[in-house]
Amino acid sequence: MQKRVNKIIDFLLQEISQSSESVQFDLDSISQRLLAEGYTEREIDKAVKWVIMNLGNQEILPHPKTVGKETPSIRILLPEEMRFFTKEAYGYLIQLQSLGVLNALQIEPVIERCFLMGGQAVDVEELRSIISQVLMEDRKDPSATNSVFSPGNDKIN
Repeated sequence: MQKRVNKIIDFLLQEISQSSESVQFDLDSISQRLLAEGYTEREIDKAVKWVIMNLGNQEILPHPKTVGKETPSIRILLPEEMRFFTKEAYGYLIQLQSLGVLNALQIEPVIERCFLMGGQAVDVEELRSIISQVLMEDRKDPSATNSVFSPGNDKIN
């Protein structure tokens, strides 16, 4: 199911980036198109919520004539790091950075996980899985812990 949700998120991000004005971005018609392609309402809802949560603080729809709008920084890979990605996966990584989905700090754990996957280059599907894991971990409360403190006991269980 997560792969299908990732594909919907990709589709939504492409639609958002291609829309020239926020008025023309019609979520109802996009939902109808996705339903016609066989996606469920639950999958669409989950993808839309993800996009809103991750892009909610930003201006979701880019305006091409906006003056002075900063473009996001893009992390360029070193030649040694390029071995971890197929050309398509690297292009996908650049696309997510340029859309503002991933920032420079989120790219580092993605690269590390691709390094840990072994000698084989990561393709787009594997990269989508890794990116969704990294983004979901970013949403967690950094102060949250699984440690249990017993009263009167200085040990962590």
